[in-house]
Amino acid sequence: MLRILSLAIICILGSFGLSAQSIQLSNWRTMSSLRTVRDADIDSRGVIWAATSGGVMVIDRENGTIDEYRNVDALQSLDCTSLICDQKKNVTYVGGSDGSLDIADSSGMWTNVSDIRRATQYTRRRINDFAMRGDTLFIATDFGIVLYNTRNGTFIETVDRIGDLQEKSRVSSLCILRDTVWASTDSGVAIAPLNVETLRLPSVWNVLDTASGLSVFRVNFIRSNGTTVAATTDYSAVEWNGSRFEMRIGTSQVITGLSFTTDRLAVNTASELRSMSGPLAVTWPGELLGHVWPRTPTGDVLLVFVRDLALGYVENDALTMFNVNSPISNQFAHINVDTRGGIWVATEVDPPRTGQGVSYFDGTDWININTSTQPLLRSNACYRVSSLPDGSTWIGTWGGGTLRCTPTDTGVVYEKFDQNNSTLTGIPADPNYVLVAEVSQDRSGRTWMLNEQTADRLLSKIENGTWAWSPNCSDPRSNIFRTLTIDLNGTVWAGSPNGSGVVAYNDRLTADTDDDICNVIRSSNTQLPDNAVSCVRADKSGAIWMGTSKGVAVISSPSTLSNTSVPFVRRISALTNAVVTDIHVDALNYKWIATTGGVFVLNEDGTEVISTITKSNTPLLDDNIRTVAVDETTGLAYFGTTNGCSVAQTSSMRPLDDFSIQCYPQPFAPSKDVQVVIDGLAPDADIRIMTNGGLLVSAIQSRGRQALWDGRDVNGNIVAPGVYLVSAKSASTNTSAVGKIAVTR
Repeated sequence: MLRILSLAIICILGSFGLSAQSIQLSNWRTMSSLRTVRDADIDSRGVIWAATSGGVMVIDRENGTIDEYRNVDALQSLDCTSLICDQKKNVTYVGGSDGSLDIADSSGMWTNVSDIRRATQYTRRRINDFAMRGDTLFIATDFGIVLYNTRNGTFIETVDRIGDLQEKSRVSSLCILRDTVWASTDSGVAIAPLNVETLRLPSVWNVLDTASGLSVFRVNFIRSNGTTVAATTDYSAVEWNGSRFEMRIGTSQVITGLSFTTDRLAVNTASELRSMSGPLAVTWPGELLGHVWPRTPTGDVLLVFVRDLALGYVENDALTMFNVNSPISNQFAHINVDTRGGIWVATEVDPPRTGQGVSYFDGTDWININTSTQPLLRSNACYRVSSLPDGSTWIGTWGGGTLRCTPTDTGVVYEKFDQNNSTLTGIPADPNYVLVAEVSQDRSGRTWMLNEQTADRLLSKIENGTWAWSPNCSDPRSNIFRTLTIDLNGTVWAGSPNGSGVVAYNDRLTADTDDDICNVIRSSNTQLPDNAVSCVRADKSGAIWMGTSKGVAVISSPSTLSNTSVPFVRRISALTNAVVTDIHVDALNYKWIATTGGVFVLNEDGTEVISTITKSNTPLLDDNIRTVAVDETTGLAYFGTTNGCSVAQTSSMRPLDDFSIQCYPQPFAPSKDVQVVIDGLAPDADIRIMTNGGLLVSAIQSRGRQALWDGRDVNGNIVAPGVYLVSAKSASTNTSAVGKIAVTR
């Protein structure tokens, strides 16, 4: 069932109401980075609109507020590439990398136009720039120019053949000069009059190239000041003098932005913003990605885009950066939830090496931890975050050892461990290049970590400040293990992503290595679907779950491991050949299986798929899920992708120690509210909903803190208005409680 509300999308998966095995997802939202700004403009109120790789920001400089718009209830795509404000009509147009066109009116309502996005006859549909003339919006795309009538919301024409240029040529930028349209392309500047019947005729276009003063054919930006136009190649800015282009600014770095007003022509490179009179006397806090100098009723405002710091403005040669509260990257490669409910995100995707450190969300603010903000972190290639029961979170890095992070009420305490102060060691080619993957803690409080690609060891552990290490007892020549878990018996299970299967090791809580247990689980000696293992997880009952590139397998009796025999491995038939990227065990012992084709939620023993979560039935950003985590306290589920993170409310919450029943909404109208939440349950609750006279209306079982009732009786009929009793009893604690639900029409 899918019900769309004005501010939230509620997607109910499964038949939660008469079954304990069900999952509800609601109140979807998105986490993404707003720190890479692609374009910006100012509306008639003086409010700044910014298009970023993670959505749209709307910044009111007067009151300091920042509104954020993402894919839920606003945009079609997070990856916004261009933006223009129509100050006369108070409308803003946003273009996306996938061709999406989203329009915000003065009341804050969004209209989604998907025609370009769905034009599959064009392989590349990115929107690169906008220009306006009257009611016509000119849209520069990767396949040409599209004209859109803003008055009636219809498309006028698509110009995918410009002069003698190759068909479907990319148009990087547009501007209007009097009655002509100017377009920058990879083959020069194309010009056409606007008083023609159609721009689709190649004959109406004239292409200016090196013969007209350009230093090279490829032109990246073009702007008009109302009198003439300026354009940029990679290293020069030129101005049209009426018959040819003349050189105005030369640079030694690639130009990434151009602005052109009546009295000013300016370009920016990564390190400076330069006009014809020289560089602006401003110290930049980072690499400049671009700039705009929009004209407003109160004067021009210089907006600059700074890498990782988003957006700032310059007044009187002084730069003010806006405080943008967002993660530093859209790459949610690995997620963990700590004991305080904080969200930890590793950004390194392997390959390539594009990590930007770690982002930590404490529920209110994002803290971005990288080599610039935290000197103890030696590498931004952070590919694992492991939150432990003691409240700490360990950051595993590619080459920089590990950082133990402990949040407190006053901040985060950081401790670095590498080859200098622990048993961790580097790769054979460089003993100072230390790779640390996942970290876990056993029931004795010992912290174990995978020391990847070393010459002689697989695991390091720390206990009460004392370090020790354990060798790779399977094959020291193959030492790429990235994921680990520890079962109830203290056995460490380590999975290899490159085909070495799973190594199981138990030191039996002694320093004597003679009694150690070690063996290897592979497809050759068990039913493991594939030796490339992406994740291993221990569930609430102690079973070991293994995700591979060809499905999921489980070891129900890991205690049968010995040096001479391996436990029985059972394949999960429902997910045969699924490419598994992560596994999360929730508070109800359900298994959330992240794959390249969505998320599958399995019941406790994996014999049933409770829910299938994909883009087709939810607002999920992407079906290729890198990581999944569910907060046992709040029930919030996090689905990490390389394009951001989708978040949904679930009923998968740890039950209370004792009953504290609350039912909401009150009163409950089945025809309008769909379901009523029975909250505050103890574990394994049997719930009976009865009339005041004691007649049974409905019976529900719940493993967790919440149950849902749809307002129907055992025969499927909606109950009559009135007050109904909720009687709950826990099979685990032998406690009981009573609540009430008021039902209305």
